[in-house]
Amino acid sequence: ANPSVSTALAGTESSSGEHWLLRFQHHAGVLSHILALVAVCMVSLWVSDEAMGGGGVSWTDGDAKRVFNWHPVMMVVAFAFMTISSLSFFMQWRSADRKVNKTLHVVQWTIAAICASIGLVAVFKSHNDAASGFIANLYSLHSWIGIAVILLYVAQFLAGVLSFALNIQRITPSTRAKVMNLHKFFGPTIYLAAAFTILLGIQEKEGFIGCSYKVDQADTFPLNHFSEIPRACKISHSLGIIVFTMALCTTFALYDFSGVPVNRPRRD
Repeated sequence: ANPSVSTALAGTESSSGEHWLLRFQHHAGVLSHILALVAVCMVSLWVSDEAMGGGGVSWTDGDAKRVFNWHPVMMVVAFAFMTISSLSFFMQWRSADRKVNKTLHVVQWTIAAICASIGLVAVFKSHNDAASGFIANLYSLHSWIGIAVILLYVAQFLAGVLSFALNIQRITPSTRAKVMNLHKFFGPTIYLAAAFTILLGIQEKEGFIGCSYKVDQADTFPLNHFSEIPRACKISHSLGIIVFTMALCTTFALYDFSGVPVNRPRRD
């Protein structure tokens, strides 16, 4: 194949010596970091609304609704750290020392795991509060998908620590290479699944809040009723859009557009 044609088709470099697509991916990664902070602020604003069990958070028995509010806060914070961790090896400001990047990667995923654990405990604590009244657990699609994502997260975390963080002699380089391929696949998969689960959770909570409005005729111009949508729902809608955009930006930033499958010969 003609090298110049291959280069042109691949669009490998611009006149500045940098692939135009890599620049867009870097910008998407930067935007993901910004949106991670915005998402944490937005979920904090959401749980402070009066419609969210009176607003605010608590860890006191008999205050189940505000105890529950820790759940969305911690899960969104966990997702924010997952975003930062996912991009830790790819951003231009990463350390030149790969060991530093690996350490940061593990620390960020650990923080995300701790936050998710607190969020999980909060929902069970709020549902099993005798003073507030018992509520069933694990009855929704959100909870089932959430448990599956957590199990995948734990498996991914353990596989990463055992294969790459610890120097276990019995794990051969070829085995590590195979695990790395799986690690690279399941990382983005779990990340997207976590985003999907958060969106399911927002939708479920909005059902309890009640985001609809009364109409006495065909609602042909919904925008005319925008002001009638409860404030809490406007916030949660915005949070969902932010999480969705974060997932898109991060996935785009991480995607390998080289077109050369890993460990497969290139056909010219």
